[in-house]
Amino acid sequence: MKLVFIHGWSFDASFWRPLHQALNQPDALFHDRGYGGAPAPIALPEEPYFLIGHSAGVLWALTRSLPACRGIIAFNGFSRFSQSEDFAPGIPKRVVTRMRSRLASAPEETVTQFRRQFEPFLPCAATLDKQALETGLTELLDSDGRDRAREWGRALTAIHGEQDPLISTAMHEASFPEATRLVMEGGHLLPVIAPHACAALIADILKAAS
Repeated sequence: MKLVFIHGWSFDASFWRPLHQALNQPDALFHDRGYGGAPAPIALPEEPYFLIGHSAGVLWALTRSLPACRGIIAFNGFSRFSQSEDFAPGIPKRVVTRMRSRLASAPEETVTQFRRQFEPFLPCAATLDKQALETGLTELLDSDGRDRAREWGRALTAIHGEQDPLISTAMHEASFPEATRLVMEGGHLLPVIAPHACAALIADILKAAS
């Protein structure tokens, strides 16, 4: 079955290279949000596919119509990012608002500081698109995919890194109360630090769905 990959905020399609290789390079499409100045939007397939998202890429998917999608595999994802009255485990809005305000004058510093939370540290692209990055942060402030996540039910597999410094266990649980939830050893960049373990999980999910 075809796979569609969606990366998280500040990254690009190359984020998926280790996992795609561990999967033996199956038929796949890679959506690039253009944070590095080279957007590569894709037309989602009309034939059945599985969507594999990381972090903010999961929220992006949960706010769109995916008529041919047969399942979502979410690594270090969430269905809502910002804190609200009915989503206490979320990230305080002031944190995201501060990042957004710094982008105009210091995009590289803002992205670098964000990425230094994670192991391994992945340097940002030499060229950054401030408008695309700002749009991504606005989505993190405003978007809410919780209803869609509930509709997906157990066809959504949410995989959480036990040592994720960004997404707490409480936030992950609140994001995906109806999903198939799994926990792995590791931090926020599971597809990078554990590509073979992630590939094995994907293979099992695809086999069960066939």
